[in-house]
Amino acid sequence: MKLMSRTVMARLMFTVFLSASPAYGQTDFTGLKAKTGDIVYVTRATGTTISGPLGAVSSSSITVNQETIPYEPGLKIAREGDRLWNGTIIGAGIGVAAGMTIGAEACLDDSIVPCAIGGAVVWAGLGALVDWLHKGRTNIFQAPRANKPSVSLVPAIGFDRKKVDLVLSF
Repeated sequence: MKLMSRTVMARLMFTVFLSASPAYGQTDFTGLKAKTGDIVYVTRATGTTISGPLGAVSSSSITVNQETIPYEPGLKIAREGDRLWNGTIIGAGIGVAAGMTIGAEACLDDSIVPCAIGGAVVWAGLGALVDWLHKGRTNIFQAPRANKPSVSLVPAIGFDRKKVDLVLSF
């Protein structure tokens, strides 16, 4: 039973990590994850970068610093920083796992729940601290480059199939 649950958890983690592709392959600005007034950094395919507050957003163009930027292949848009809650959640997840495994020696005679909760609280604080100190940029939009070949792995896991498809695009 334990072996089966570990296998299922490994497959789930594999699927989650491979299916997470937040900002790639968008064909217009309708799904842009930024609000008017947010500071954004737009990098064109030529390498030039424009930064400033985000103005109007339409499906085919955006306005940054009173300059209208049309959709073009290879365009990247990033915003400053990162949300604090995702570092907290990641840290709490690590803390629960660490509390139930590494910290379980402290709970030999009692329930393992206090060890899991304690680990979650400590590691959630560490995750929030790391996120708070992070001053980088988060990529929120990336248009595919014209005629750029790509390779990706797509998990295909179900009750009757367990495989990974290799997808080539050119």
